[in-house]
Amino acid sequence: MKLVVNKHMAETFAVGLISGTSLDGIDAALVEIRGTPAQPALTTLATLCLPYPPELHLRAVRVAEGEPVPVAEVSRLHRDIGLAFAECALQVIDRAGLTTGQMAFIGSHGQTVHHQPPTNTTGHTLQLGDGAVIAEQTGVTTVSNFRNRDIAAGGQGAPLVPLVDYLLLRDPSHTRCIQNLGGIGNVTFLGAGESPEQVLAFDTGPANLLLDGVIRTVTGSAWDADGRTARQGKPCLPLLAQWLTDPYFVVKPPKSTGREYFGAERVRQLLTEGRELDLPDLLATLTELTARSIADAYRDFLPAYPEQVFLCGGGARNSFLVERLEHLLAPAQVQTTGVAGVDSDSKEAIAFAVLGWLRLQGQPGNLPSVTGASKSVLLGDIYYA
Repeated sequence: MKLVVNKHMAETFAVGLISGTSLDGIDAALVEIRGTPAQPALTTLATLCLPYPPELHLRAVRVAEGEPVPVAEVSRLHRDIGLAFAECALQVIDRAGLTTGQMAFIGSHGQTVHHQPPTNTTGHTLQLGDGAVIAEQTGVTTVSNFRNRDIAAGGQGAPLVPLVDYLLLRDPSHTRCIQNLGGIGNVTFLGAGESPEQVLAFDTGPANLLLDGVIRTVTGSAWDADGRTARQGKPCLPLLAQWLTDPYFVVKPPKSTGREYFGAERVRQLLTEGRELDLPDLLATLTELTARSIADAYRDFLPAYPEQVFLCGGGARNSFLVERLEHLLAPAQVQTTGVAGVDSDSKEAIAFAVLGWLRLQGQPGNLPSVTGASKSVLLGDIYYA
């Protein structure tokens, strides 16, 4: 992939929006982008996490978990998630003390409700949150539907953030991994001084998805805050060993996964297989599953071991999980992306602002070395204000 160096561009205000695999709400980031597609510079001016209203959350979970729903409900949900994303964009613009008239565009990932990577045929993926609705409600040009073009070119459609990781977080002297800990974990490997064509990235497996699913099922809580319950338990080593043999963990990259594979059905399986365990021990086992699957993926699939690992996503706020990663990834230095200048809670939202910016500059947004696509392609549909 060749990144074209254009003349220096004026400052651009933009909003990035995403709701991840956890389906807990919408993350927004309002950023100022400067520089060129090859060397962007970015300042984050405001961030916001807007929880889904409970009724909208339940509707999205039903579709994402594959429950039978009428096509009319999927259509309504596409609209209603778009309305929620538009409201989140308006709120983050207001929080920054700016106006919609000052925004160049919104980059909206939307809400993934189905993701099927390619097997023997081209894959397919569906993100809800109509970009046309967002553009109409905000009066701001909106770029959305980023994954489909990479899928159409034979790629996994995921992960898409690694190009932004390369643009914002590479280092000429240090080999780095950027580890996202959302519902699903994914890693971007950035070799010291390497080109974008050499970037390697893939989904490592579950991060928060199984943990959140178990504690929600057992207690009704949305998550185990800071890993406090898991910290009180001890991993069940036989159950851990059994789950580490999952076929996904041995598949070589490029690969991606999601709620379709590590969703409600697997939570029910875990609760059945771990029925003799108390909740702290089961959560400790799942925390260790996340940490070990990440450490194993680094040793099995990366071309070199990283000197530095930068964490982002909700799991970066789980101190128990972070401690296990620090232990298992040693001697790599483990920190958050905030240390490197990119907000760890909002990095995914920031990334889709940058990907929207690249789309409007006519620049490809995927990395074929990451997704397995046949070529670099423009990502996203544009809805002009």
